[in-house]
Amino acid sequence: MKIKLLLLALVVGMSACYYDKEQLLTPPKTSGGTCQNYSFSTDVSPLITASCSNGSGCHGSGSTNGPGALTTYDEMKNAASQMQASILAGRMPLGSSLTSAQIQTITCWISNGTPNN
Repeated sequence: MKIKLLLLALVVGMSACYYDKEQLLTPPKTSGGTCQNYSFSTDVSPLITASCSNGSGCHGSGSTNGPGALTTYDEMKNAASQMQASILAGRMPLGSSLTSAQIQTITCWISNGTPNN
């Protein structure tokens, strides 16, 4: 009886861990099979500024929300893993959403090592 209960608990516990968010299962790729090299200054910074800091007011200067302010390269680089997890899970940006292309831009920039270019 104990073995059956243990097995049942294990099956229920393992199934509860399943998460089928498409972006987490299949990382963004281009037609060539790898992420493009997105520019921080041209592609990433304006997107995050418009969607997360100045445009939304959530992560502007002095913010204590989540990873804090996202107004400079260092702030965005230091918060990269938190940003990626929140964006892919659909939790951010609050009250709106990013397009697949915008999600790809941010996640590829992070996957490529958050270059300051």
